[in-house]
Amino acid sequence: MPRLSRWCIRAGLAHLVIGMAIGSWMLIEQARTGTSPGRPWPVLHAHILLVGFLLMLIVGVAFWMFPRVSGARPGREGGWVAFGLINLGLVLRVIAEPLATDGAAFWRWMLGVAAVLPALGALAFVIAILPRVRAASTSPTRRGGVSPDG
Repeated sequence: MPRLSRWCIRAGLAHLVIGMAIGSWMLIEQARTGTSPGRPWPVLHAHILLVGFLLMLIVGVAFWMFPRVSGARPGREGGWVAFGLINLGLVLRVIAEPLATDGAAFWRWMLGVAAVLPALGALAFVIAILPRVRAASTSPTRRGGVSPDG
């Protein structure tokens, strides 16, 4: 397994544990007090699980499993850029979301930056993985050398 894939999957698993811990805490608080914790916890819980766990797991497995191009795994640098931008945006979101609720303009602005970073990371991922997607769609299959398109 490539090192990039290992890092993405490890980060995804760490986000899974953190996201589930927040979700468990929210349910315990709801049972204890009768009301669920308000903003920012549901948003952070969803973001950590969807962006942190799910997206990192998808990126890691894609870089691991998508076919090689001429024996190499192109896009490794773009994959690291995607990993950094997605995780940086998520960490910034976790920091900025609670502080932006108080009306501080700086933290609202940082929350906007936190929203853009994972989107840029997703774009870096698409650019990095595209040559391997193209290779998969143009290479013959292992069954008799016939491509799926005919």
